[in-house]
Amino acid sequence: MIELDKVVSSAIAEFGGTNDANELERIKARYLGKSGALAGAMRTRQACARGPPRSRGAHQFAKDGIEAALAARREALAAAELDSRLAEGALDVTLPGRGLARGGLHPATRTLERIEQLFSLDRIRRGGRS
Repeated sequence: MIELDKVVSSAIAEFGGTNDANELERIKARYLGKSGALAGAMRTRQACARGPPRSRGAHQFAKDGIEAALAARREALAAAELDSRLAEGALDVTLPGRGLARGGLHPATRTLERIEQLFSLDRIRRGGRS
């Protein structure tokens, strides 16, 4: 049980010492992987006592502790990343607002105006006669 406690406390300390999500996953693999520290401690324990049912419960308790610490650290890293992204794109509400974009005329309206303009130019050229 003492070795399992050491593994759990060591994992929690390493989880707290990293600020990188990729490094956190490598540390997770080091402790919870097939050949990880927790599996090694369990094998050592089983070799010594031939695995009474209580030791399997202690192993699960240690694994749950490591997974809980891992989940908490993941959430903390995600929150820190979100905070940094929000700080980068902070909105300054004291800046003046942007003006409203003016719309354009409908293409049919522009075509009619162009036709009217052409007919009025034709009148001017002919000297005002219809």
